[in-house]
Amino acid sequence: MQSYLDQHNSGRQKRDFRLKLYLGLLILLLIFALIFYILAYSPVFQIREFEIAGAKRLSDQSVLNIVRPIVIRGKMGAFLGIKNLLIWQEKDLDVSKTALLEAQVSRDWIRQTVSIQIKERERLAIWCDQYNNCYWIDENGIMFEEAPETEGSLILTVFSNSKKTSIKGLGISEQRFIENIIKALKGISAMRLPVKKILFDERLQELRVETYSGPDLLLSIRFDPTSNLNSLKSLEEKTSFSKIDYVDLRVENRLYYKNF
Repeated sequence: MQSYLDQHNSGRQKRDFRLKLYLGLLILLLIFALIFYILAYSPVFQIREFEIAGAKRLSDQSVLNIVRPIVIRGKMGAFLGIKNLLIWQEKDLDVSKTALLEAQVSRDWIRQTVSIQIKERERLAIWCDQYNNCYWIDENGIMFEEAPETEGSLILTVFSNSKKTSIKGLGISEQRFIENIIKALKGISAMRLPVKKILFDERLQELRVETYSGPDLLLSIRFDPTSNLNSLKSLEEKTSFSKIDYVDLRVENRLYYKNF
């Protein structure tokens, strides 16, 4: 009889334990569900407004499209979504491969707003490869945004014969040559020459500038072109460019030209 009572009590204790365990798990599940709702759906953490400051050329939506994949990383970001205050950490975003030069995020929990202070990259010229991929480049030689293929003096466009496909976020050439290329483009732009097309020979590391009503210019970017461009400016002041066939600036500190 005692053995039966012991077995009965033992069975009741097991049932009570299972009941408490299931009840505890249910409560825990309800707590997680409540946390899930608060984090994902509660208006407490929902962003009411994005405030974009510093945009000149880009629209607010364009800025958000750029920063969205940078902010929403990993499962937590994908779970909470772009409109959740929790994923917008107050920091400087890594926008090194985008049309933005800088992007700083700050949050206002009371107003439930996210402010994004940005600085856009300046468009220096367009760089096109032989596969008709064209990108805007900045003064650091970084290809940061798709651009139309165009020719003319209003927008400097460089056509490269490189066999490599241009990739957004990368430099236009080897790092040791980029600074010289940028100096050459800035110098050409400052002279306001009637540029028709600019060709870049990667093997020779040379630029050929074709103009509408003036000489073709040949420049090497293996050295700093500043001195040679200054000589070119002096030549322009002394001689009519319409009488010159081409100007060769491929030798450092030397200028050669040929008349028609």
